[in-house]
Amino acid sequence: MADLLNILLLKDRVNGDRDNIFLILFEKAFILIALLVVLLIGIALELPPWAVGVLVGGSLGPIVYGHYYVIYIRPLKKEQNLDEATQQAKRKRM
Repeated sequence: MADLLNILLLKDRVNGDRDNIFLILFEKAFILIALLVVLLIGIALELPPWAVGVLVGGSLGPIVYGHYYVIYIRPLKKEQNLDEATQQAKRKRM
């Protein structure tokens, strides 16, 4: 599991030149929308207020990590796998 420093380094590496304020705002907006959906689900189930708070608080970490995984970590993993696949193909040719 990546810590905060690694995620920030991955973010710089993935974004590179395309570090745009609108992409950053959309990223934060989608995280907030996902948390709002969790909040609305808790309210729709008519849970007591403390249970809704526990539900939203418990889902905060997985939602944020899931967004960062999809946006920043997964592209780098794909890039590393492609690099390894090309190196293996070169080794087989030799």
